[in-house]
Amino acid sequence: MRVAVIEDTANHEQYKQVLESFAKGSGGEITNSDNVGNYDCAVIFGSYKKERGRAQHKGKGKIIESGMPYVQLETQLIGRPIDTAFHTEFRVGVNGFLWDDANWGFGHIEQDRSKKVFGRNGYDPTISWKEDGEYILLCMQKVGDASLRGADVFEWTWLAVERLRQHTQRKIVIRPHPLYRKSTIHQALQKQLLKLANVHWQEADVTKPNFIPIEEQLKNAWCTVTYSSGTGIDAVINGVPNVACDTGSMAYEVSSKDIAEIEKPFRGDKLEWANKIAHCQWSIEEFKSGECWEHVSKSI
Repeated sequence: MRVAVIEDTANHEQYKQVLESFAKGSGGEITNSDNVGNYDCAVIFGSYKKERGRAQHKGKGKIIESGMPYVQLETQLIGRPIDTAFHTEFRVGVNGFLWDDANWGFGHIEQDRSKKVFGRNGYDPTISWKEDGEYILLCMQKVGDASLRGADVFEWTWLAVERLRQHTQRKIVIRPHPLYRKSTIHQALQKQLLKLANVHWQEADVTKPNFIPIEEQLKNAWCTVTYSSGTGIDAVINGVPNVACDTGSMAYEVSSKDIAEIEKPFRGDKLEWANKIAHCQWSIEEFKSGECWEHVSKSI
């Protein structure tokens, strides 16, 4: 199989180095999006936003819209760092990057790597579900993020709070994404939400003194409510139940699907999911060694 590793889909030197690591383990060749005619599949870095005009998005668009099979490297799932955009582990899917649109190779799983992946990131895949908590943590997402698939995060947040109030009187804490964008709209939403009974707004800007890391906020949470946010994974791996409102959520399989279940959220078995999600995340060393490619290539 001839593998084209598409360098112009990365917009930073460190991202290009990640692609080079993947090329080493897959036997791929570093090239660009205009030179893929003789290849069987491509490897791209990051998600594709058609409306974006930057060079890396144009490069990804050429690959995705061509119809050729591709491997997509995206953000870390387990143990995501919040203080840097440069990760040492990555989500790796075939023809997509969300739970319901990528081929993750689950049919090819031959071993349990959950302890390995969870362990090196400081987590225990066998952690028990929490059954207490002071509040519901509703987690917003970055405006325009590809994982929203066109959904309006402001409208979703308002409607989610309204729905929650139909099923619970628990305290609700709104946690905006650390990368606000469109801050005036956030401020307008905050003003409206704070008029509602027992609804609070948590500062999520890491540069502010009253910032609380997600791990700390989860300690006292009854349940999280997410659209497709990676915070749903953060919740589950810390034993906190989650409501996932979109099938693209990487925690969808171990989450409640309906806000109406907020008082009795999903707390079922999650060991199979833990192994699945561990097969979605790979380290740079596993790129270089070919261990990642051995699994991923079976889905192409």
